[in-house]
Amino acid sequence: MRKESAAGLLKIGELAKATNTNVTTIKFYIKEGLLQAAFKTGPNMAYYDEDCVARIQLIKSLQKERYYPLSVIKRMLDASSPSHTEIELLDAILKADDRGGSKAFSASEASKMSGLSKEQISSLVNEKILKPEIIGRSRFFAEADLQIMLLIQRRLDAGIPFAESLASFTLYDQALNQAAKADVDLFINRAMLFHASSAESAARMICVSDETLDAFISLKRKEWNRTYGSQRIRDLDRYAAGLSSLLQRLSEMLNKLGYHAEAKQCKDAVNSGFEGKDSLEEALYHYHYFINSRAESLASSISLCGKTHLFFMSLDPGSPAGIRSLMLFSLRLGWLTIISPLLDCSSELSNAENSFASYTASCIGPDSDYFTERFLRAVKQIGGTS
Repeated sequence: MRKESAAGLLKIGELAKATNTNVTTIKFYIKEGLLQAAFKTGPNMAYYDEDCVARIQLIKSLQKERYYPLSVIKRMLDASSPSHTEIELLDAILKADDRGGSKAFSASEASKMSGLSKEQISSLVNEKILKPEIIGRSRFFAEADLQIMLLIQRRLDAGIPFAESLASFTLYDQALNQAAKADVDLFINRAMLFHASSAESAARMICVSDETLDAFISLKRKEWNRTYGSQRIRDLDRYAAGLSSLLQRLSEMLNKLGYHAEAKQCKDAVNSGFEGKDSLEEALYHYHYFINSRAESLASSISLCGKTHLFFMSLDPGSPAGIRSLMLFSLRLGWLTIISPLLDCSSELSNAENSFASYTASCIGPDSDYFTERFLRAVKQIGGTS
């Protein structure tokens, strides 16, 4: 090739330097059809005209500032000069105005600005709540990602554990992911294909659809939160009534088997609170105060529910040793059954249920079948959420 043929042209390394873009990225643009060499002198030697500098800068700008995917950018570049309404339509489809600024933040910067630890940020990435761009071996987060981190930190400041926020955000993200995919297909099939007469009208339809659906989602989430929140308040009262009923039933069974002192202890615990001297009395103490928490404030009831749950989750009834051991085991099983639909204790409940019959037999021998059958029936009738 004569030198004059390459005059004004750039090798790929020179093009990379002129655009502040690594060679690997430029080769990817070439592979995707966004760039073409002016001419080649061999399999590994090509020259590019100076128009490629502006073209690469435009590609990077559309990616970074408008978040257009390369397939859309290629379509625009192939169209030579897309109209203003065409760009408006693309912006509406790709939500170019909703992604925040074009600045990207390293993991260290994001951690410092949000207050989240790098481990917490990694957990959010693993659950796909955050979707950083990978450049080399480093992660870079968009403004929208940083806003999500700040939301998590705001919840932490309010006392909401990180694990709960991670679970809640993941739940909503997965549900919205499925809903958005179905909605896009539905919108295209039932609105855009038959009712959008121009790119301008299509862009307006999309913007109005986005605004109204955002408002609808917010309204419905609040409505359902009100519904389930009030239901759980009713459940707290129902749990208290259920525990009271369970103590009465347990007292009746103990009386029938001749354990009159123990039966009276259960019956009295409904109305009389006392400091526990041993594990059984402490368990009855927790029952009493939760049963009577209905007279307290809602905040007190919720707090007491948590404390009672921690007590029974950590309680070890020990080896079978007569009727008091069985009463302790039964009180724990009763609590786990009633509270299980609301609080996570399914594993502990399953273990208690599976060992209840053998534990009862070891404690009271020949009367165990009567006690096991009636007590399990009682807790099943009383337990559960509405």
